[in-house]
Order: sequence, then structure tokens, then C-alpha cells
Amino acid sequence: MIDLNLCDQKHVKALLRLKETGDAALVGLFEAEAELAKTRLVSVTDMVSIHRLQGRVEAFEDLLRAMEESAKVLNRS
Repeated sequence: MIDLNLCDQKHVKALLRLKETGDAALVGLFEAEAELAKTRLVSVTDMVSIHRLQGRVEAFEDLLRAMEESAKVLNRS
């Protein structure tokens, strides 16, 4: 999980700009990549691939969550 409280203000503002500008293409890419990795997890049998795909899903979902929470973090500071 990305701890936005530990991130530099400029990084949090960049995440907020992505959310506010409604850049649906980038958000859609992150969502699609997370879903693709989840779909691939169903058929993968070796543990190395499973762990890599789990990490991939987590990374994309962390970015999406960070974009959603960026406004809250900036409002607190």
C-alpha cells in the first residue's frame, strides 16, 4: 500500500491531478491491467508466477487507491 502521508507533496498533487482531470484513459489502463492479471491468476500453476501476478495486481490497485485518496491527504496538510 502506498502511504501518501509519507510521500512528497508534489507526488500526491500529481495523483490528484490524474483524478481531477478525469484522465479516464490512464485509469482505465490501470484497471484493465489489474483485471488481466487477476484473470491470469486463475490459470497459472507455478508459485513464482502466482506471486508475481499477485504483486502486479496489488501495485495497480495501490495506484488506483492512491489516486482516490490523494484529495483527503492534501486537505489534511
